[in-house]
Parts: sequence; structure tokens; C-alpha cells
Amino acid sequence: MRTTPLVGDSEIIPPDCLRPRSFTAIRRPSLRRETEDTRLSVSLCDLNLQEENFHVMAAMCPIPQNSLNSQHSHLLPSQLESDLRFHQLRGAHIKILDDQTVARLEHAREERTLVFTSRPLRINETIFVKINKSNTSRTGTLSYGVTTCDPSTLRPSDLPYNPESLVDRKEFWAVCRVLVPLQSGDILGFMVNSEGELHLSHNGASAGMQVCVDCSQPLWMFFGLHGAVMQIRILGTFCV
Repeated sequence: MRTTPLVGDSEIIPPDCLRPRSFTAIRRPSLRRETEDTRLSVSLCDLNLQEENFHVMAAMCPIPQNSLNSQHSHLLPSQLESDLRFHQLRGAHIKILDDQTVARLEHAREERTLVFTSRPLRINETIFVKINKSNTSRTGTLSYGVTTCDPSTLRPSDLPYNPESLVDRKEFWAVCRVLVPLQSGDILGFMVNSEGELHLSHNGASAGMQVCVDCSQPLWMFFGLHGAVMQIRILGTFCV
């Protein structure tokens, strides 16, 4: 098993650098620890991530037609766990609905729009998120990432307009963006494996490894609604 080094000061991950490359050819350290600072960082521009064909599920089968997911049943496993919700902590301009499974932008402008998962991710657990509402006349996309910061320790005022500002905090924060255009009905899958590789899928197609993190600590996932993305829903999770 490959061991992911611990990391140092936080860095922003520019959107144009979020593409899979070869992880085996790292020219300079991108994941590092400084002895006098306990903060963690990830700079995906420095990583050469290996291109690989990653399949979220090997076997897909229809799910019950009375499910909210029936329109896209061919993209989902037959059985999804339903214990994952959005955390009660959220940005001031986000409303949580439908038993804390839906996050909706409640402001005409992009302001404080961060939402977190209600619990840490499990290793090899895929989180399926559906784009419930989009506005193609707006520009921008969905931000996402993982953090070692327990959302219960934060206040709404701690959540910035720009999620990339969070990397200046003392905890580990990795901030990414979905680069492909998103439309209403699209389904995204997010999974962190035992080697700390965060994989993304879009409508069942692999988008590859997005970032490599230290998964020896609990990791919460977070999302930032921007631009065209007005509402998202947690469909459920699947663990392999």
C-alpha cells in the first residue's frame, strides 16, 4: 500500500490544475510537513496524478420506481445507504430541506454557500449527489473538498464566501471544483479509497483521481454552491 506523506501549509487548488496525471512522477514535493507547523495542505498543481479507469460500481441494476432516484437508476447501485445527511452547520445563504438531504441556494448572489456532511466519510464509501436545480444563464460550478475539521466546532460566521479561504485555517482542507458543465439531473460520485485517493465520477463515467489526502484521520466532505448550481441532493452512499 502506498503511504501518503503528511502535508504542510495550506494551498489553493486552481481549477485549471484539477486534471489526473501520473502520480508516480513527482518532480517536487507537493505533500509536505513542516516541523514547526501542524497545518496540512494539498496543491494539486504540483501532483502528477495517474490516469486510470475508475469505475464507481461494477454491477448496476434498477432501483425501485418509487424512489427519488428512479429517473437515473442505471447510474446507481441497487441499494444505497441513507444515513448520510447534510450537517446542521451551513452557510448563511443556504437552506437545508427534505430531512437534511437537500441544500438550496437562498440568495440571488453567491455569498456564504458551504454545506458539510453530517459525519466523516468511510473508506471506500461512494457518496452520490444529484444536481437538483441549475441555472445555465449563470457561470460557475460546484466546489467540493474534504477536511479534518469537525463542522460542529465551527460557527456560521467562520464560513467564508470563497471556500479556498479555508486553507488558511490550522486544519487540513483540500478544495476542488467540478470542471465539467453541470445540468439539472446530473449525478456525481465522490469516494476516498484506502490510499487516500479522492475519486470523482460524473453520470457514471470516471473523472479520475482528483487529489490525494491523508485518510488516517476522520474526513468530512463539504460542498459550495456556485454559479449555475442552485440546489443539490444527497441520494445516498455505497460502500465496497
